[in-house]
Amino acid sequence: MNKLILALSFLFICGAASSQEAETQNDFLLAKVLAQLKLKKTDISQDLYVEKVLPNAKTNSVMVIPKYRKNETDQYGGVYLELDAFVVIANNITGKILHKYHETNAWTSDAIAILGIIIDTGIYTLNSETRAFGIRVSYANGSQPNPYRRTDLSLFIRKDKSLKKVLKEYPMATSGGEWDTKCAGEFEETNAVIDIDGTKTNGLNNLIFKETIVTTKRVAKDDDCIEKKTTKYRSIKLKYNGVEYK
Repeated sequence: MNKLILALSFLFICGAASSQEAETQNDFLLAKVLAQLKLKKTDISQDLYVEKVLPNAKTNSVMVIPKYRKNETDQYGGVYLELDAFVVIANNITGKILHKYHETNAWTSDAIAILGIIIDTGIYTLNSETRAFGIRVSYANGSQPNPYRRTDLSLFIRKDKSLKKVLKEYPMATSGGEWDTKCAGEFEETNAVIDIDGTKTNGLNNLIFKETIVTTKRVAKDDDCIEKKTTKYRSIKLKYNGVEYK
């Protein structure tokens, strides 16, 4: 069990890191955009910075730029971060910012640390003229007896020269629990997928989140570790209220 959790954590971190590496390649573009934002490279977390070409507008890229508010390391090597979020769409050739979103103190990385940020360019068609893109932020703690991880999704749309966050940090994947680090314990894991509903509210299609919830219980019996899994399903519909999905 211990080895399994370590292996899963390693794969989770490597997956986030490889996605991050694949989305961070254009130094010219970053330099141009930072100059317009009046930022230096040392002002941002380059480990968490990501960019990705838009598949439906290949001359443009989405860029997620985490700016430090606090960047502290304690005596035990623990890192505490507070980060502002700059999310922009920029022209790949000129580097000009076309659309921008800014949120102060958007992310905190502490005991529950940010593992990585991924730009999600799935087909989130909210009406015939509006396609959103997503930002997924993954977190995890370092506890062996009480492991926890989470991935949140936010959706953005273009509005004039700005970007508007219409879905705020919806938990698409969570897992956590408590065990004795040998066998006995209980865990719950939830994973969600999105369906775009054909019905609109205030001009944008409703979103249906279909969640699968798996509860795992383990007990030690003699020399065995007995495991029992139960699975539940639920659907959650969110409607656009004119400002965001609720």
